[in-house]
Amino acid sequence: MRVAEIMDRDLTAILETCPIGKAIRILHIHRMSGLPVVDEENHVTGFISEKDIVKAALPKYMNMLTDSSFLPDYGQFRKHLLDISDEPVKRFMRTEVITFNEDDSDFNVASIVLKKNIKLAPVLRDGVMVGIISRTHLLEHMLGMEEGVDTFINEM
Repeated sequence: MRVAEIMDRDLTAILETCPIGKAIRILHIHRMSGLPVVDEENHVTGFISEKDIVKAALPKYMNMLTDSSFLPDYGQFRKHLLDISDEPVKRFMRTEVITFNEDDSDFNVASIVLKKNIKLAPVLRDGVMVGIISRTHLLEHMLGMEEGVDTFINEM
């Protein structure tokens, strides 16, 4: 099955100039863990995740964050978030983004998503974002399949 048949056609994405504070609100409203960053023609130029935002707010702590005992107090964390809230996402986004083509097979995409631990990825048509695919989309799709899951698991 093609990814186009199971992807979400919701084009929730942000521009590189979007402030971090607004990106956080969009993540919250849409219950997403990350957002594709696009240009005016909907070409993907980057990706920003919750983890990227935490890393931007606490750059010196990221190597020590094996558990919450290394977090600064929440007031200090909030202050750091406020300090970067007006900064554009372009400063903190990842520019190497794994994307998929709408004609890619579900098994191929699932294999890459699982192997690379991807939660969400843009789906493109001729270089333009036309949707997103997530692990949840793939899991739901596999759950609905009557056969083929064993083949997929055995191929991994």
